[in-house]
Amino acid sequence: MKKWSLAHFCAYLSLAISITLLVLWCCNVGGFTVVSLDSFVGVIVALLAIIVAFVVGWQIYNSIEIKGKIEELSALKEIINVQEKNINQVTGKSQHLISYILGNEAYKEKRYLDAFRFFMSSLRYSMQLDSPLNVELLLKGLEQINKNISKENDFKPSKTEEISTYNNDIKISSGYNLIKDRYEEIYINFNAKVKVGNG
Repeated sequence: MKKWSLAHFCAYLSLAISITLLVLWCCNVGGFTVVSLDSFVGVIVALLAIIVAFVVGWQIYNSIEIKGKIEELSALKEIINVQEKNINQVTGKSQHLISYILGNEAYKEKRYLDAFRFFMSSLRYSMQLDSPLNVELLLKGLEQINKNISKENDFKPSKTEEISTYNNDIKISSGYNLIKDRYEEIYINFNAKVKVGNG
């Protein structure tokens, strides 16, 4: 509403000036008997200059206002990005703990292949956190599970693909170099024992 009011004001002001000059010219105010081409062009140029000045000023005002809005949006975007990162961290911690609990339950029930898969999932989520959790605990768990897995175990292809995905995600995590040697030994030993089954 503010922008429209100012625009209307400028339009009405220009109209009022034009009508005033027309009336003054018709009434011969000031004793003008002849309007020369030079004086007419001068008046027109002056009016155009005033209008241009108003337009330029209006554009400058708009640009300043738009710049302020852009800065507000940038600040809001930054806040949203921070909140999104915090949500991702909380979600990652939850997934890490859920997978760890499921892995422990599977291990107690001697479902060692499932236990390995859940521990891999837990390690994957942990390594994606800004501050990884329970990494040493998970590595020890994976080593212990490997000892209990007998050779030539059948494993569903879908579950094998899950473990492969977890492995890829762990390897591209920022802190992977800290666990690389130990982790790769665990993963190689697992692959040596497990084959992809048809069930």
